[in-house]
Amino acid sequence: MKRVMIKINVSVLLLVLASCSTNYRMTTCVYKDGRISREVYAKADSAFLAGNRSGNPFLFQLGDRWMVENLDSCVKVDFFGEEGELNVKAERTWKAEGTFSFFSANEKWMKPLAEPQEKLEKHFRWFYTYYTYTCDFREIEDKGPIPMDKYLDKPEQALLFQGDMSGYQGMNGVELKSVLEDAEEKFMKWLYHTQFELSYEVVEYFLQRGGEAAYVAKLKTEKEEIFLGDKNRKEENECSPEYVCTLLDKRYDTLVFTDLYKANQKEMQKRYDEKCVTMELFDNQIKFELAMPGELLSANTLLKEGDRLVWKVDAYRLLGGSYVLEAESRAMNTWAFCVTGLLIVLAGYGIIRKR
Repeated sequence: MKRVMIKINVSVLLLVLASCSTNYRMTTCVYKDGRISREVYAKADSAFLAGNRSGNPFLFQLGDRWMVENLDSCVKVDFFGEEGELNVKAERTWKAEGTFSFFSANEKWMKPLAEPQEKLEKHFRWFYTYYTYTCDFREIEDKGPIPMDKYLDKPEQALLFQGDMSGYQGMNGVELKSVLEDAEEKFMKWLYHTQFELSYEVVEYFLQRGGEAAYVAKLKTEKEEIFLGDKNRKEENECSPEYVCTLLDKRYDTLVFTDLYKANQKEMQKRYDEKCVTMELFDNQIKFELAMPGELLSANTLLKEGDRLVWKVDAYRLLGGSYVLEAESRAMNTWAFCVTGLLIVLAGYGIIRKR
């Protein structure tokens, strides 16, 4: 998946990510008393369904507080145009007000998707009680050695990754298309530069381990020149350790680097994959559904299924910043209306009697 994603442009990238994603359905229900119930659905293998919990299909750890239930059969769910099958459910209810987190990630690199910070605020206003819910999926911090800001400014990142047009108000479709195309190109340049840096680090490590002191010194001082001198950057959409070795052989008119790669191919690829482990987040997408108590007042999504709000959450949306889901509702305090009505009746009766 990682190698496929590197080789394509951004517009195709979205389709590929959706088609080969691991799908999760997450339903959240906020109750009037402040309780929150959550169900997370996933696709588990036969071993997990038979009771072997080592192959956990969820991004988070399953502790004693989670009730896990195998579904009778695979349930088909529409994941934004793609049909996914789910066969296991994890459920938990939480009495929460203030900031909290339902989850503990299986691995550190999973945290941006697996450990959102949630907050529920409940405000009593006599006739109504207001509920404000937020779920903050944090920005992916480990994006590699090249800062994304070097290629894309914040408004461009917000537009490209989260569809935030606040920095482009007043533009028409033609103008926006031009902005998006420019942002796409900058994103691909950043991605290529990031791959170059990671691959270069891998080659340096194995070169140093092999005792090639003369070339080690050159690689340290000439890295920027080597990157800028790569004439095939526009044609090459992937910059792997193998490609960097080929690039270095051409520069220094040698076969030292190609031989180095051939001798350490599996180790070099493994080390490169470890450096790119965060990219595995892009294999996952979450269909986040939320039911709020009472009357919905506002939400930062237009998607709905029945009485539930719906958001799509994936790692792509976390590249440029945190992705925050927000909703506000109010529930009528029936007793407050009754008490108020009774007080008005009593007050009116008192006035009439006095007269």
